[in-house]
Amino acid sequence: MAEGEQIPDWVTELRDQQQGQGEELPIAEGLWEQMGQADMVEEPQEQVGEADVLEDLREQMAQVEEDFEHAERPPLVRTFSNLEPWQRFVLAVLLFLNVALCGCMALAMAGRVMPPF
Repeated sequence: MAEGEQIPDWVTELRDQQQGQGEELPIAEGLWEQMGQADMVEEPQEQVGEADVLEDLREQMAQVEEDFEHAERPPLVRTFSNLEPWQRFVLAVLLFLNVALCGCMALAMAGRVMPPF
């Protein structure tokens, strides 16, 4: 830092708070319930490293992914997801022709369009 610049008070307070909380380790939500207090082994802060934090995050993400894997899809989605791509294309074309034909018939019956014959 350049001379004449002082560190703001709030920054020094934050530093003091972090240094004072050295004995407490942050625990992610839900992890405390999964682990009992008896299972907690206090380790010195020097031994708890970035690898441990990343390992905890990986375990949490694996649990979340397992929850999503068991979610069932609606019956209509299951029906169409089992079809081959060309079969889905044929169904899409038939649906388009059906909508176009119904629209033309509705216009003709309403008198908005007159057939040429």
